[in-house]
Amino acid sequence: MIQLRNLMKNKTMRQAYLAWLMIALFYLYQYILRVAPGVLIDEIRSAFRITAEQFSTLGAFYLLGYSLLQIPLGVVVDRIGVKRMALYSIVMCIIGSLLFGITKHFWVAQLSRFIIGVGSASAFMCSLKYVSDHFTPGNRGFLMGATLALGTVGALLSGRSVKLIDESFYWTDVLVISAAIGAIVFLLIWLFVKDASQDPFSNLNRKGFNEIMSDVWKICCDKRIVIYAILAIGLYTPLSALADLWGTAFIKQKYGLQKDDAAITTMLMYVGLTIGSLTLPWFAEKHNKINLAILLCGFGILITFSAILYLPPFSRTELQIALLVLGFFCGAEMMCFTGALFGAKKEDSGEIIGVVNTFNMLGGAIVQWLIGWSLDKQWNGLLDSEGIRQYSTEQFTVALTSLVIVIFACCVISFSLLGRKTKVYQVI
Repeated sequence: MIQLRNLMKNKTMRQAYLAWLMIALFYLYQYILRVAPGVLIDEIRSAFRITAEQFSTLGAFYLLGYSLLQIPLGVVVDRIGVKRMALYSIVMCIIGSLLFGITKHFWVAQLSRFIIGVGSASAFMCSLKYVSDHFTPGNRGFLMGATLALGTVGALLSGRSVKLIDESFYWTDVLVISAAIGAIVFLLIWLFVKDASQDPFSNLNRKGFNEIMSDVWKICCDKRIVIYAILAIGLYTPLSALADLWGTAFIKQKYGLQKDDAAITTMLMYVGLTIGSLTLPWFAEKHNKINLAILLCGFGILITFSAILYLPPFSRTELQIALLVLGFFCGAEMMCFTGALFGAKKEDSGEIIGVVNTFNMLGGAIVQWLIGWSLDKQWNGLLDSEGIRQYSTEQFTVALTSLVIVIFACCVISFSLLGRKTKVYQVI
């Protein structure tokens, strides 16, 4: 209560929290765009008459655009500031969403997903950079986790609201409405976030191109940051592969649920993620146990996901609990960013976030495509009444085993963090 009263009296802090919330709403918005294809999987596959591998490219193209732009955008956001970066990016999301909603050609749909990925690429980065620049260590973990939690709210809203709109209108209307939501988020950021030139807490990077590239190279060669970036893959990819793309189809097949029930059940991962992203980074940073928490959560993901994948089907309640737990452990992803940012200069924080998120999202894109490729390689010719390829539980199990391998590898790597002291990172 004392902290809340102090916050209400401090105009600067009120403005900082309000601006962070507006930027975090952008992250929430891009999550709606990210998970929509997974919810509309049957409608999209039926409309374009595509295979599993082709459908997986909608997620992979999004993540490709998202991941490849992380380092360049990290440099750009350090130079032009959070507000301008966010506004330009939202325009890209709106264009991509409208393009997807009006096209009749699958290659255009793929292109639109790439454009949305490019537009979404700065959402998480802008929020984390704002937190890094305006809030002190010790408070960052909670706000970074809260950013991810707001993203999960977007995913949860998407899961249900997308289906309601689809049932009342046509699936392409979902994309048009999403573009309208983007326009509202654009207006809120334009009104409530200060331009970098007017914000005394924003230190812009005025270094020359060669100097910036040298700094990025040093970051990419920093073993500590690279380890955190690789571990973020293991903590994030289960969410990317299941909740964003393949979870609905897998649960529908293995657990015999109707499509709507399977989609809602899969979204429980985001409920767990909301809880985990709010509590895990805050607790680990408060007690200086980030490295240990990353290791334990990695093994928690490995055990929980393996149980869902390899054990006989759970009851519906057991499945719901397992997905909640799986999502909870995925909330540890934020600790990889917190660890990588310790001691970073404000003008270099965007570059570091960009490097970590490049590894993170590119790993997710590769695994999503690998799952679709594996399903098509195993396909035995079975089609449903609408001509859409069908896959058995065993085929899903084999395809998703690639994800288990990735998680296991990251768990092994996480042992290298034990005994390490968090050193201060400075770009020279």
